[in-house]
Amino acid sequence: MNENKEYFVNEEDFIVSKTDVKGRITYCNQPFLKIVGATQEQLLHKPHNIIRHPDMPR
Repeated sequence: MNENKEYFVNEEDFIVSKTDVKGRITYCNQPFLKIVGATQEQLLHKPHNIIRHPDMPR
């Protein structure tokens, strides 16, 4: 039996960031900012790789 179910989640349950086609940050939610330790003003329009850990490959 195949039932359609709808689930609701809180945005606070996820870390979210969005970028434009050039990889610049256009949005990040509060949990993301808290983990990164930055403000929206510090991150918006910056390349997303500025938050990349140095051990991560490019």
